[in-house]
Amino acid sequence: MHRSIPPSPRRIVLVVDPAAVSQPALEKAARLARAFRARVLVYACDHREGLDGPAGAALRRAAVAAGERELEALAAASLRGVRAEVCYELGHPRAQRILAAVARARGELVVVAAQHHAAARRTLFSAADWPLIRDCPVPLLYAKTPRWPAAPRIAAAVDPLHPADPRALLDRALVARARALARALRGSLSIVHAWLPLEPAIVGPLALGLPAGASAEVERALGAAEARAARAVGALARGGRPAASVVLLRGAAIDTLPGFAELEALDVLALGAVSRSRLYEALIGATAERLLERVPCDLLIVKAPRAAARPKAARGGRRQRVAV
Repeated sequence: MHRSIPPSPRRIVLVVDPAAVSQPALEKAARLARAFRARVLVYACDHREGLDGPAGAALRRAAVAAGERELEALAAASLRGVRAEVCYELGHPRAQRILAAVARARGELVVVAAQHHAAARRTLFSAADWPLIRDCPVPLLYAKTPRWPAAPRIAAAVDPLHPADPRALLDRALVARARALARALRGSLSIVHAWLPLEPAIVGPLALGLPAGASAEVERALGAAEARAARAVGALARGGRPAASVVLLRGAAIDTLPGFAELEALDVLALGAVSRSRLYEALIGATAERLLERVPCDLLIVKAPRAAARPKAARGGRRQRVAV
């Protein structure tokens, strides 16, 4: 049964790799737990060949005990003053194990470190990341940078005019969670909307039934569209602490959001996932993948509230996709 997830999480599931040299997700989860007064489950999952079946039972128990000791050492070193427990499992596939652990712990936020590929000089999402992005029912924070500054810069990327969410339920959830994060971490908040007026911008006046030289009319049409977008984003930004600044980017999200995040030195960018039809099945491997890998800061991925979804009988085959 679906449960409501509060903007301020009380139970955090931290997914770690005990063998990693640095633990940016651990440091950030510790800061979030202290800010939100949340409990943390430190979770790790590994898959080792040759330990399946009755013959490997004793070796499995020994491996799990050793893994839990490593997690306890990590927690003791970094989670001082935080209520924490650990869980180490052997199993495969990793994404399903993580999702099962989140369900058991009734987690309200998942924190995981994205893998950085030194040769490519960028963050690469593994095969296990996409099922998490697609299926995790609670907000998911990908830690891509070593640590946050004292006052992190946080932005929520919204699309209040998206036809799949006419009531802007996803955008309101995004803003609420980004605002709660900014408030808890004593940071700043921006609400950003990348909008793409395709017809007047690309095919020109003729597509609007205007004379070929009617550039002034085209600009007025663009201005009206931009004003409408500004009003919608401004309505989302009003109220609450901290106060949010409104930013409009003219262009596709894939082209504008990475540059905005770099120029503004963002620390966290919140992105939404919205239900889309099978016509968008390739999105998760194309546009969304490029966007998530190109954005240089941490990513907070938020799902649309379940109340916004259609009844089961009418949803056949629809899945969650990252909104871009």
